[in-house]
Amino acid sequence: MNSHGQHRAGSPAIRDDGLRDDGLEELRATFFGRLKGERQLLLNLGAVLAQGKMDRAPVLAELRNRAHRLSGTAAVLDLREVAALAHVLELAVEGRAVADRAITPRAENSDRVMCAALQAFIKVIDGLSGSSRKLPIQARIATSRRSRRILSS
Repeated sequence: MNSHGQHRAGSPAIRDDGLRDDGLEELRATFFGRLKGERQLLLNLGAVLAQGKMDRAPVLAELRNRAHRLSGTAAVLDLREVAALAHVLELAVEGRAVADRAITPRAENSDRVMCAALQAFIKVIDGLSGSSRKLPIQARIATSRRSRRILSS
């Protein structure tokens, strides 16, 4: 920092929380707003799947595509935990879609994994605020033990 309180060119500013300001804070805040909007869409897709009265393939495809896009965007913005949970949701939905296409009877366990991943991701969205790269403590606590096991495997 120079004598006028400005940062030298090329050196990132240090924020109050000790993290370097990488210039993505505004984009992260916008993404958090987008996640809040996606929350209801994800819940609606989950509710449609829970009813089980229709062809699941298009709903699973939509849920998988949304999770994929959210995971990719979160990764670009260095939101590792959000990206990881969205990726777990994507993989769980893909696993459910593969099980649905199989000739063998439906694998109920993949439904439980997919629902657990969706619930964990919704809890994380509910706990987000501001533009921090770290999840707030309440979002970490809200993530179920089962979801954390999925992430660590």
